[in-house]
Amino acid sequence: MIISVKRSGGFAGVTENLGPVNTEGLDGLAAKKLEQLVQTLDFFNLPPTISGVGMDLFRYEITVGEGERQHTVTFDDDNSPETMPLHRLVESLDQMK
Repeated sequence: MIISVKRSGGFAGVTENLGPVNTEGLDGLAAKKLEQLVQTLDFFNLPPTISGVGMDLFRYEITVGEGERQHTVTFDDDNSPETMPLHRLVESLDQMK
């Protein structure tokens, strides 16, 4: 499974890439954690955009590829219940930098 995140916006208007991370290259526990997060989110069935409301928020674009499947979800970091699970995935990837 290959996971990448693009973070942009915020007060300073920065753009940062996290990943791509290929879970096949990680140790077993780290790979399993990321893959379980993706499965728990039912990531491949999420809508392509989850909108938030607010100014100066970070915007995230998460792309996950697994075999023939690839899906991208974009969301604003508004701390809403809808985006918090996605934010946990971003945090997990950020810790692997």
